[in-house]
Amino acid sequence: MGLHQDRDEGDFSWPVLSVSLGDDALFRVGGVERSDPTESVWLRSGDVVVMGGEARLCHHGIDRVKHGSSMLLPKAGRINLTCRVVA
Repeated sequence: MGLHQDRDEGDFSWPVLSVSLGDDALFRVGGVERSDPTESVWLRSGDVVVMGGEARLCHHGIDRVKHGSSMLLPKAGRINLTCRVVA
């Protein structure tokens, strides 16, 4: 999933919480402007990312998934659970 902002909610004061399960994924995060510099970090199964406050509208995405890096799913793969408040 390319760089994007989570803007579906009407109230950005609530954070977005993301739980990674399964294969490792290279997570990239930048700033509020798409042209801002980015940094990347590998997420492993069980890692949690919370984007709140000033980071709530930062651009972010997954650059690649390391197939077969986790034994959580029988045929490899990745599940991402995203939790947000929608009122």
